[in-house]
Amino acid sequence: MRKLLLVFFLVSFSKNYAQTDYAFVYNNDSIIKKGERLYDTQKYDEALKEYQKISKIDPRYLNAQYEIGLVLNAQEKKTELKAHLENLYAKGKMQEFPELYKMYAIFLSNEKEYELSEKIFKEGEKYIGNYSTFQYNFAILYIRKKETQKALDILKTIITNDPNYASAHYLLGIMAFENGKITEGTLALMSYLAIAPTGQFAAKAVVQLNSSFGQNYLEENKLVFSKSGDNFEEIETILRNQLPLKKVYKIKSSIDDVITRQVQAVAEYAVEHKMGDGFFETTYIPWVKDMVAKNQLENYSYYSLLSLEDKIGKELTKQKKKIMSFNDDYIQKSFWSVFAARKLDLFGKTEDVVVTIRNERPFIIGPQINGEFNGKCKYLNAFGNLGGELNFKNGVLDGLQKYYDEKGRLTEEKYFADGKLSGERKVYYENGNISLYENYKDDKLDGISTSYYPNGGKTCEINFTNDQRNGTLVCLYEAGTKKNEIDFADGKLSGKYISYNEVGDITETYNCKDDKIEGNYAEYFDGKTLKSEAVYKNGFIEGSYKTYYTNKTLEKENICSLGNVSKSIDYYENGKKSAETLYTAKGEMDAYACFDTFGNKYFEEKYKAGELKTGIQFTEDAPKGTEVNVTKKGFEMKNFDGSTRITGNFDKGKKTGEWSYLFSSGFPRLKESYINGKNSGLSTNYTESGKLSSIAHFENDTLNGRYEGYDGDKVNQLFYYEKGKQNGPFQTFYADGKVSTEGFMNNDNISNDKYIYNQNGTIASIEHYVNAYITVRKTFGPDEKLENEFDYKNKTGKFSLSFNNGVSTETLEMKNGILNGKAISQDKYKNMMIDAEYVNGKLHNLYKKYGPTGALLLEQNYYCGKLNGLSKQYDFVGNLRLAEEYSFGNENGKTTRYFNNKSKMMESSLQNEAREGETTYYNQKGEPLVIIGYENNMPQYFITKNKTGELTDKKPISNQTAEIVSYYPNGKPAIQLALNKGQLNGKFVISSAEGKPEYECNYKNSSLEGDRFEYYANGKVYKKEHFENNNFEGQQQYFKEDGNLWAAISYKNDELHGNTLIYSAGKLVQTKKYDSDELVDIIK
Repeated sequence: MRKLLLVFFLVSFSKNYAQTDYAFVYNNDSIIKKGERLYDTQKYDEALKEYQKISKIDPRYLNAQYEIGLVLNAQEKKTELKAHLENLYAKGKMQEFPELYKMYAIFLSNEKEYELSEKIFKEGEKYIGNYSTFQYNFAILYIRKKETQKALDILKTIITNDPNYASAHYLLGIMAFENGKITEGTLALMSYLAIAPTGQFAAKAVVQLNSSFGQNYLEENKLVFSKSGDNFEEIETILRNQLPLKKVYKIKSSIDDVITRQVQAVAEYAVEHKMGDGFFETTYIPWVKDMVAKNQLENYSYYSLLSLEDKIGKELTKQKKKIMSFNDDYIQKSFWSVFAARKLDLFGKTEDVVVTIRNERPFIIGPQINGEFNGKCKYLNAFGNLGGELNFKNGVLDGLQKYYDEKGRLTEEKYFADGKLSGERKVYYENGNISLYENYKDDKLDGISTSYYPNGGKTCEINFTNDQRNGTLVCLYEAGTKKNEIDFADGKLSGKYISYNEVGDITETYNCKDDKIEGNYAEYFDGKTLKSEAVYKNGFIEGSYKTYYTNKTLEKENICSLGNVSKSIDYYENGKKSAETLYTAKGEMDAYACFDTFGNKYFEEKYKAGELKTGIQFTEDAPKGTEVNVTKKGFEMKNFDGSTRITGNFDKGKKTGEWSYLFSSGFPRLKESYINGKNSGLSTNYTESGKLSSIAHFENDTLNGRYEGYDGDKVNQLFYYEKGKQNGPFQTFYADGKVSTEGFMNNDNISNDKYIYNQNGTIASIEHYVNAYITVRKTFGPDEKLENEFDYKNKTGKFSLSFNNGVSTETLEMKNGILNGKAISQDKYKNMMIDAEYVNGKLHNLYKKYGPTGALLLEQNYYCGKLNGLSKQYDFVGNLRLAEEYSFGNENGKTTRYFNNKSKMMESSLQNEAREGETTYYNQKGEPLVIIGYENNMPQYFITKNKTGELTDKKPISNQTAEIVSYYPNGKPAIQLALNKGQLNGKFVISSAEGKPEYECNYKNSSLEGDRFEYYANGKVYKKEHFENNNFEGQQQYFKEDGNLWAAISYKNDELHGNTLIYSAGKLVQTKKYDSDELVDIIK
């Protein structure tokens, strides 16, 4: 199958930790807002740095690119801005963030690249054609191109749809004056001054209106302002003859000037104007007429001059009350219902509507009665596109309401009655599937409520009564099997509480009464094997609460009384006590004791009122204990053998500064920083072999900041935490540092798109996620051409996908978009590559994977997505290499490694992932060569052959370090290996009694490094493998017993990469080509 990498493995960076800001919290909203604040204060370089922090895989990446464009424009960096916009356009990104079309088109218009600008405007119209700012700048382009009729038509469209867009009124008015249309110009500029009396063009508008119409604006009209109507001959004659400017004309304003006289004349004319269907008369005359009728003309004469307040002075300021009256009594109360009234197409029918404004843009458009919406209305989004279909009755929502996202997809439907939610409510995912179904009565949930998965199928369902849960909450997995059964009564847990896993077994069960657990409580790994157990009474544990390891041994036990823990005991994987905590009757910690795997108590802490007061160190030299000061700096905790375990500092009983923790071997385990007793600062984890495992940042005991995961000394995962949750971009890396996967996390879940790359950097697949569920998967061939686009929506049945021009195929059984049933991968010759079974998306039962030679490579048993039972690994030519036993994901039981002749090479036992007991190594004849004894994963002794060949020479291992060599009776070495602090290190060689090598390799801190050889009994090489940091790297070769090459398999970064060559009798018979673990060609 194509690789499906888990997202929870993430990270990569350089070893220069000091220069990396691990405290940086990735929050796209905070970053962008900070950039905006810096931009507003003209700190452009700093703003740019903020925006550049937004990852290219962030869903708000294009938002940041738009802001970068604004910064470059403000800096007048035209070359950089052009390159920035051209790059976004060439990559097809603008349709994803349409405001970029506006920016690009305006830039081109300003640079006089008019044809390309027009092209971009026309492309952008598909997405934001109703956006007034976009259209206004489109009109500006046509003015620059001297295609003024097109500009005029656009301006009229803007005003029709968005009467509050003041600049459109101004520009239309100027165009009217320039073409001798003085009445049209006056009406447009009067309207501009009504809605923007101190606006950008207000002073210029006043100047225009203050010019005598009898002596100015005499140009011949060359444009079509209205195809019909707009007959203003009467008033135009009056204005041209300058009658309003004569002293006999009674002016109603204390400011007697050309503007007040001419505007008054037009306003008084409007009262008697005989209406037609022209644009100007239907758009402007109604409000002017209404203003006169409401005796607000004089007040308007002052209000319209506010832009010249500094020049006019007292004459205007003494009219402050009348100005306020015009604003408060007319603009706020009456103006809009008249000015914004017009005839518009409303859902396919022309109706009388009112355009309401919110945040200076059209908000709701629909019919009104007595100033209240009635009937079906349009709700518009920020770009003027349909955001909803609303039904009103007497100004309140009534009936079906529909809402849409910016791409026009239905997001919600709900019913109202008299302004209250009543009836059905449906919410939809972006793929069109229903997300939530609810029933309401008087704004309260009442009836069945059901949630759904993005790809189909119910999530949960329950009944509500008067906003309270009543009945059984039933939750399901994607494939439809039960996940939970939870009983409620009047909103409280009351009755059974049962959880099931994906295969249908109970994982948790208890009963509740009035929101409190009552009676037996149990958790299971598989419905039978206990994970935890307790008995509750009135919501409190009575007796003990026990949790278990997967092998059924006790992991922890809490002894409780009256709701408080009195004693808590933790156990090692081998069942021995690791810690014991005592509590007071108030539930405060009283004492805490630590034990090693041999049962020795090596440290004890004493508390008072929950605060650490003293410590007692126990060692072999001081078994009765020595008091340790925990109130000052320089604290050290030792193991029972006297070796250092923990070092750090205290300040008044609280941890402070750097703390270091060591494994029993002496290798570092953890380094972390504390401030006032809380983990704050860098936290560095190490593996048991002392290798760097991760670097993280904490704040007040919570992960907060950058997280890096390591494989060896290389970063292989990168992601970010915010208040304990994964948020922001993530990346995983190949061993050579190239990106393997990347995506974005939101509250611990994958959001939007996840990208998976081949080793050469080309895209392998893109997965799209909705609410953390994959909904679409695109796969690409080696040429990066789209190969498959699989939509998981409502997928139930059997589906087949072909890869690399038919070189391989997948056949998947699914239910509601989740793997459920057989999943088979085959090559083009029908040879099996993977044979698996899934239940609700989890691997279950037998899993088989076949290697590049066609031989079986893996044979594993799964239970609900976890290894369970016997797991077998084979080498590349099909010989059993390793057999392991698992219980629910943890290695438990016998582990056996085999030679090519099927005899045992090594046998050991593990308990909960820890090696326990004796590990025995053998030669190819099955003869035991050496025994190493382990206690909780720590080597304690080894036994070698004596002079007669029996395993009797037992020697202790000190500090988990030893050079081990066992000899045959003939004096020749049988096996040689070295342990360094518990880790295999250096040469590992097994030889026959004749001195022939049977197996040899090299370890570096338990990681295979370099070549690994295995031999036939005749001494010839069976296989030669190469490793780097425990990963396959380079060519892996297998030979027949006669020395002929059997197979040569190429690996890179632990993935099949390059040619696999298969031989018969020493001759090449087949070549399989791989790219990043994917079969791309077969040549015979």
